Amino acid sequence: MKSETIRDIAIKRHDEDAGTFQKIYSDIITQNKEYAFKYGRKLILDDLQRILDGLPKNARILDLGSGTGHLAKSLHTQGFEVIGAEPSLKMLEIARNNFPDIEFVEGISSKLPFPDQHFDLVIAFEVFRYLDKKENQKSFTEVFRTLKPGGHFFFTQVNRYSSDGYFLFFYVKKFFQKILGKLSQHCFFTTPKQQVKLLERSGFSKIETLGRMAGTIRMGYKLGKFIGDRYVKLVEKIYGDQKFKTNPLKSMAGHLVVIARK
Repeated sequence: MKSETIRDIAIKRHDEDAGTFQKIYSDIITQNKEYAFKYGRKLILDDLQRILDGLPKNARILDLGSGTGHLAKSLHTQGFEVIGAEPSLKMLEIARNNFPDIEFVEGISSKLPFPDQHFDLVIAFEVFRYLDKKENQKSFTEVFRTLKPGGHFFFTQVNRYSSDGYFLFFYVKKFFQKILGKLSQHCFFTTPKQQVKLLERSGFSKIETLGRMAGTIRMGYKLGKFIGDRYVKLVEKIYGDQKFKTNPLKSMAGHLVVIARK
């Protein structure tokens, strides 16, 4: 499947899911798996805050794949100049209605509508997972172009070997979708090592990868909030803040956080 087709499928899916994300970020939970989503997001935001604390208050930030705009609003509240870029028109409509004081523009990650050396920080949560390797590489090069010297790039990816078994589940589901003649959404499964290589090819040098959240927490919450919450407490007793800096736990985490600097 061509990169453009994969990207178009992802945009269509986000048009369809825009209302669901609006509910999640408004703390309206309708499915058990969304509890794990919120828990993992909190851990990732802790890592992002470490970068934000080192920026001047007037720093210019791009929220790439800005969705419903809630992250952009949080950054704006902290005193940063924020622009959101989003290819889903439905997501853009919701974001603009939610936060009319913030600029949201239509754009794709591999062709950003911004000049060179424009941002101090580019953030992309759950964006590149929906694109293939070729589109990831082009996107990284575009981010490098738009970052100021010394600027940071903070994003998440899907660990290929996450302990939640999502890699296996995804391809079993994809197999049956193919039999039924249904188009399936792409998922870019990767490793910390592969991310370092892709970023270096795009010009980045200072690169850090972190595993965040035990992948099995997703499985716990699928059994319900009561069981999920108690499993989280058990995991926290064993692994603390679940910031995994070395393998194998880094590659088995539910989220792969990548931080690069130009």
